[in-house]
Amino acid sequence: MPNQNQINFIKLNKDLITTPILIIGSKEYDFDEYNYIQELNRLGFDEIIGLDIATGSGVDVLADICDLNHNYFSSNAERFKTVICMQTLYSVKDPFKATQNIQGLLSRNGVLIFSDIFSHRVNRIPSDYWRFTYDAQKLLFDKIDFLDQRTKIGITRQNKLIEYSLPLPELLKYSKEKNETSVAFFFRKLYRKIFHKGLLNNQRLIPEISIHSIGNKNII
Repeated sequence: MPNQNQINFIKLNKDLITTPILIIGSKEYDFDEYNYIQELNRLGFDEIIGLDIATGSGVDVLADICDLNHNYFSSNAERFKTVICMQTLYSVKDPFKATQNIQGLLSRNGVLIFSDIFSHRVNRIPSDYWRFTYDAQKLLFDKIDFLDQRTKIGITRQNKLIEYSLPLPELLKYSKEKNETSVAFFFRKLYRKIFHKGLLNNQRLIPEISIHSIGNKNII
């Protein structure tokens, strides 16, 4: 279920991608904006396998990424030079088991391309359990050396990638965007003025954002 930010992040890091590639959460839906396999093919990559918990288009391997006893994970240990896991971990029941399997499938010095939700409305496709900071990503993927300089923040509704920095973007600090009309900006300011301290009682309204990261599996 890739969106424009995810595809753009993959394109930005094309130089680090090598095959074979494994996509975690690869099932394609009718409402998807983009298709991982098609976009990777356009970039020149063709040895791609999709893994998902549900059958469907784009799925080559049917498996629960949290299942530590599934034969696929042991028989394909360190097989993949690139693993892509984007906007998937929020919906698994045990992210620690999931990341253990993901790291096991990744070859030594292989590349992990990862993104997941930091703030977002509840999304039950098929379920919604977790939100992740960048520090949480590093905790979960303890065998990955993340490349901090390549980390990006994806602002979902603006289809925009920006540099990762703290504090994370806050709706109340937004200024008028280049592609935003004056009328739209006026109503956005009016909404903040009316609701941010009143009905919502929240002075730190955060837009829908995801944190996109990339790193290498360490060889120690």
